[in-house]
Amino acid sequence: MDSQPTPSQGAVTLPEYAAPEWLNSAGASQRGFFITRQGASEIALASDEAQKIIESAAPEWKKGHGKDDAKPYESAKIVSLPDVDNAAYVALEPSDCSTDVGALATWIVEQLGEGAKFLQRPTHISRMIPVEGISGELDLVALAANVLPKHFDAIRRRGLRSATYEVIYEELHPSVHLFPSIVNAAIGDCLPEGYEIDLKKPSHSIICVVAGATAFMSVVEHYREKSKHFALHKALSAAA
Repeated sequence: MDSQPTPSQGAVTLPEYAAPEWLNSAGASQRGFFITRQGASEIALASDEAQKIIESAAPEWKKGHGKDDAKPYESAKIVSLPDVDNAAYVALEPSDCSTDVGALATWIVEQLGEGAKFLQRPTHISRMIPVEGISGELDLVALAANVLPKHFDAIRRRGLRSATYEVIYEELHPSVHLFPSIVNAAIGDCLPEGYEIDLKKPSHSIICVVAGATAFMSVVEHYREKSKHFALHKALSAAA
């Protein structure tokens, strides 16, 4: 596979991918959260809880980090996933918002860990994984080629020419099983030169979750240290 050129090499034509039909039918954004349930909780309760947390966070987010948003999110929409009965997707609204979902997710985890009063204590959610792009499972490489460059271009603008990364690949009832080694190699080919894999303490984590026939992707910093794997019970343990 050819590596994607860096922005300094001029404009490039990115591979196209189609958003899943269920997402288009809902008129939902590709920015949002992949929600999993805690234990035997119903996914409907977990997704409702996630929606309330996301919407309750909006005013405080705008006061701080959200000031950098060209168009910050205002609310959230629950979208059911086809062929998956123990996970859901909660999209940010409006659908053209510019919110950095990875930063928002990390901030929410931190606020829960600090016992923020403006956020309800979750009891049904297991994880709230940020999502920046969604495609069919077999369009995963094209998805990566569209999602990843903007993050590493932002790193370049901060004066860093290289960084370390890891690929976190998870499957939940996939329609087609993909070997993690193949996924890792394909995603690595979408990064510019100078980025090395570091499985111990990477600066960036590329998260890819396949549920049913759908792939979800995002890039986050401090996945272990600050984000706690986006497992909310870990944040709540810190607040106890």
